[in-house]
Amino acid sequence: MPTEDAENQAEGFALRLREALQQKGKKPSPTALEREFNLRYRGQPITMHAARKWLLGLALPTQDKLEVLARWLDVSIDWLRWGSDPDATTRERTSSGHDPATWSALARQSRATYAAQEESSLLQDWRLLEPRNQQLARSIIELLLRDQHQSRPQKAQ
Repeated sequence: MPTEDAENQAEGFALRLREALQQKGKKPSPTALEREFNLRYRGQPITMHAARKWLLGLALPTQDKLEVLARWLDVSIDWLRWGSDPDATTRERTSSGHDPATWSALARQSRATYAAQEESSLLQDWRLLEPRNQQLARSIIELLLRDQHQSRPQKAQ
């Protein structure tokens, strides 16, 4: 039987999950969450029932699933899971003897790490595609790049 503390944690997670979904312009519904999550997760797909339990605060996802949710929703894992305030964390770290320049460097490193993870994720997705779908994706990217190039204002020479 879950403790009251565990129930509160799951309820808090559910509130933050629904908020993050809404901020991303996504409908906080079990069906939509299941579909969107499973597009991004490389492990065993979740069921609509699991997504419903997350949204209602009846269950918490595992760490690997939290990571996928956080990356997809552009939020920190700590905030999504625990509701921690990033500004409070930064203030606490800064007051613990680290100067702002150090944290600025760490923030740049964190962004670089996230970018590398994003590239790795895209490469994994690419490898999962069948050759005909890889060709289709390649054609779409080329079309988007042509459109982007044509829509840029031309520099005076």
